[in-house]
Amino acid sequence: MSGLTQSGGLSQRHIQMGLEGRHVTDDSKKSESTLNGAMPSIIAYAENMMALKNGKIRYEKTVSLYDCQTAFVRYGGLSPDPDNKKVSMKPDGGIIFGILDGKEFPLLIVEDKVQGTNDTLFEQDKKRQATGNAIERAGKNIRGCEMLCAGTNYFPYALFCSGCDFHSTETIAKRIVMMNYGQPNHYIEIGPTTTQPEINDQIKKVVSDINIKTKYGGKSVASVFVKSHKYNLMKHGASRWTASEISSICHRIIDQSVELLSKVT
Repeated sequence: MSGLTQSGGLSQRHIQMGLEGRHVTDDSKKSESTLNGAMPSIIAYAENMMALKNGKIRYEKTVSLYDCQTAFVRYGGLSPDPDNKKVSMKPDGGIIFGILDGKEFPLLIVEDKVQGTNDTLFEQDKKRQATGNAIERAGKNIRGCEMLCAGTNYFPYALFCSGCDFHSTETIAKRIVMMNYGQPNHYIEIGPTTTQPEINDQIKKVVSDINIKTKYGGKSVASVFVKSHKYNLMKHGASRWTASEISSICHRIIDQSVELLSKVT
């Protein structure tokens, strides 16, 4: 990798993956499949929780910039531009809206990011490559969802990250902290001797620590959940989120959203 820029290194990685019959999207497809499998029960949970408040839900996979501006204009944003209906965001898990007393705001926005192939390269006795930068693209969706949540005092954005690139010895996870007002990530590290009961205990701790209220003078701070392993200690995919882990975290966010939505004036 000496003498290569990060983008150059990534290009070389993509070329090599193609030669081996692999694709850069393979990991995200597997991870998104797990997320998509969890979403129906998460949506049903949101529907039940809103019903207890005599409310309803609406689920969307795609939201346009025009939609964001329409929500934001009520709280000082610019007038919606019809041309912006052509520009949209598509969070991996979609957006669940809660509808109560004529008010509609997000209950949950879910994003999923996987990064890291150095574990695979290590197993193949190949040189380590530069870490990726796909995570930085989450910033667009976070800011768009901030417009949707204008007028509330909470931000129900859940970003799930997994893979060896997010390990504490790398800098990728810190980039998320940088774009999230310095807020530390919820972090779970998987090692060769980590047991399932230990992981379960960490998940319980993460769930109990979730707080989606706006922070630092009203800033919309995303809830970021990182699960990672060291590239030279465990196999590829060792730190993927499971459907049950995703569900328990999302349920907690929905609980807080429903309660806080009922207080929006």
